[in-house]
Amino acid sequence: MVTTAKTVADNRSKTAGTGWQHSVLQPVLRLMLLLGLSLKGNRIVFAARCLPNSIYWSLAGVAAMVFGLLTVSFTISNVIANKKVVEYALAKPATVGRLMRQTEVAHFGNKVSNAFGISDQVAEEFADWIIEASERQELAPELLASLVLTESSFRKSVRSNVGAVGPAQIRPDYWGDFCGDSELTDPEINVYCGAQVLSHLLERCDGDQGCALAAYNVGPYADRQAAAERYLKKIDRYLTSLEKQAAVKQTL
Repeated sequence: MVTTAKTVADNRSKTAGTGWQHSVLQPVLRLMLLLGLSLKGNRIVFAARCLPNSIYWSLAGVAAMVFGLLTVSFTISNVIANKKVVEYALAKPATVGRLMRQTEVAHFGNKVSNAFGISDQVAEEFADWIIEASERQELAPELLASLVLTESSFRKSVRSNVGAVGPAQIRPDYWGDFCGDSELTDPEINVYCGAQVLSHLLERCDGDQGCALAAYNVGPYADRQAAAERYLKKIDRYLTSLEKQAAVKQTL
């Protein structure tokens, strides 16, 4: 038979995934001979033994466990050799992940809609951005949703008289460079930036949520205690509404 480059490549591909199994299998088989074990088909047969019971059964357990792992490894190697099976196995978790995220967004959007009295469409759109931003900055999505409601009532293109823009009311002259993006009029990016700013302020305030929210509203150096207190009361009221809505869902 004439050996071609393709034949060599095929042979290599068949044996590439099993080299390490053979290197592990040889000492295992030696251990099995020492213990008086033998293989019949897919079964391990226990023969006469010459070692003390405690040592014998410990070594036998190790041999059986390693042999089982090698059997699984050989099976997996054979299965993933089929390209179609690999593609299906990799695609399935991604699909499940998307479905889980869609369910999470829909659930949170419904909670926001019922608690704050906004349309389902707007609530679900913002829910997607808020959950993503909260995960990035390790914030509670309820806190970020309450902040957005307080700042803009979920309006996308609102602008304040001091130049703050978007749902999270970000001032580009203060936070544009910090967030690393000049497109703060984009509502999605605006929400992400708001979460980033709040996370930064929480760090500056050593985790004190009241301190961070007050700094978000009036600035970290402003002396406007009354305004900050009013802001905090609004946030607390909206957080309570979300908690009540969650409690209602649990009783249904």
